[in-house]
Amino acid sequence: MTLFSWPNVISALRIPLAAAFLAVDSTPARVGIVLAAGLSDWVDGTLARKLGWRTRSGEVIDPVADKLFMLTVFSAFVAEGKLSVPELGVLLARDLYASVAFAGATAFRLPMRFQSRMSGKTLTVLQLAVVLVLLVRPEWVRPLLVAAGAAGAVAIVDYTRAGLHSLRSPAVEP
Repeated sequence: MTLFSWPNVISALRIPLAAAFLAVDSTPARVGIVLAAGLSDWVDGTLARKLGWRTRSGEVIDPVADKLFMLTVFSAFVAEGKLSVPELGVLLARDLYASVAFAGATAFRLPMRFQSRMSGKTLTVLQLAVVLVLLVRPEWVRPLLVAAGAAGAVAIVDYTRAGLHSLRSPAVEP
C-alpha cells in the first residue's frame, strides 16, 4: 500500500485545513481555506486519474480527508448556530452512510473497492457551495440544503448499487 504519493499527500492536507478553519474567525480566511480544500480535492483526483497514480491507500485517504473536513466545518457551523443538527444530518447523510459501509466491508473483509462516483462528486460540490454560502450569504442556504439532501439520497442509492455490483464481480487488485 503506497501511502506517500503526491495525490495522497495533497488529500491529507485537508486535515490541517479543517483545523485552520476552526482556528480562524475571519470570513475571507475561511473562504480561502474552503477554496484550498476544494482545489486540493480536484488536484489529487486529477493527478491520480491522469497520471495513473491511483492507489488503494488513496481510495481510503481521499474520502476520509473529505469527510473529516466536511464534518469539522459543518460542526463549526452548528456550534455557531448557523446550521441545526437536522440540517447537519441532511448534509452528512451520505458521508455517514459511506463510513458505516466502509467499516462494515472492512470488518467483514468484503472484496469491495471504494472509488469516487459522479453522484458523490456532485454532492461534494454542493456541500462546498453550502459552506461558501453560509460564509458569505447565509440567507441563501435553504435551496442548497434541499439540493444537497436530494443529491445525498441519490449518492446513497448509487454507492449502494455500485458496492453490491462490486461484490458480485470483485475488481482485480492493481
